[in-house]
Amino acid sequence: MPLLFRRIPPEIQFACELLVTLAIVFLVRMLIERRHALRAYAELGDTLSRFVHSSREERATGVSPERMDQIRTACEFLRGTPAKWWLAVDESLEYYQPPNYPGGWFSIRPIAEILPEDELIAPFYHAAFHQAVPGVLTALGLLATFSAILVALSGVSYNAANPVQPVTGIDTLINGLAGKFLSSIIALILSVSFTLVEKKVCERQIFQRIDSLRSLISSIFPVLSQTRILLDLQRFGFAYRSDAAPAAESVDSQEATFDAGPETVSLEHTAELPQGDDGPAPDDLLSVAPDSEEQSPESIIQAKPALNDGSADVDPGLAKGAPLAPRFQL
Repeated sequence: MPLLFRRIPPEIQFACELLVTLAIVFLVRMLIERRHALRAYAELGDTLSRFVHSSREERATGVSPERMDQIRTACEFLRGTPAKWWLAVDESLEYYQPPNYPGGWFSIRPIAEILPEDELIAPFYHAAFHQAVPGVLTALGLLATFSAILVALSGVSYNAANPVQPVTGIDTLINGLAGKFLSSIIALILSVSFTLVEKKVCERQIFQRIDSLRSLISSIFPVLSQTRILLDLQRFGFAYRSDAAPAAESVDSQEATFDAGPETVSLEHTAELPQGDDGPAPDDLLSVAPDSEEQSPESIIQAKPALNDGSADVDPGLAKGAPLAPRFQL
């Protein structure tokens, strides 16, 4: 092994040291961004964790106005990106009061739409850049290897005029060939290590904190869906019909009257009229005028019956196909 390191060309040693330095710089930067992101999530989560609903009934009625004032007062102390997140949540809150129930504050959109992952991650953690770092390290390692091989091949020459040793420089190429692949090996090791740290230590914890923050906000502010509003309207309709049924029965039990122009004929008086085969006779109906003291001959309605096969009274005007006219005339 010591002999192998002694055969490493100086340019390959420099390339390996550069790869290790870059990997450490990228790793430290990724961990710092991760810490800033987790601190921001914890700041907003700690502020809202005191207002989580304790029962299902409280979630059904939403956030009460008194508690909503307390939440807004507590969130006034947020600064920076957490304050922007809270402002986006506050803009999506609306007050809703179902029929016959106390009102409260609800979220009109799911929290995942209000706070998408890009808005929660991008201000602190540059995920796209960190995912590209392993590829960059591998490419630099291969670049160093092929550059060293290219330089070694440039020293190899063939001279046909020298029959004793026509090829020169081949010994230098072969002796340093093993060391030239060291940069590629180092680059692959660094890429795999960086990927493990990125996936297990950074991204996993960030997504877990994001899910926890969204769940916390959802537990405080229930989502007001269209299904909930339709169900409340249905319950209100059932309750309204139940309350209106006794009133309708009382109206039906009252005396029914019909408006017949100047005179009003009551059902109590028509019930006392003599009944024929087809009901009360027209003359009997017209002779009832309980509200008038005296009737003149002009005010008595005269009927003009006409027999049609001896079964019904037909108006002569109707029998001749004349336009429809009043059957009785004052």
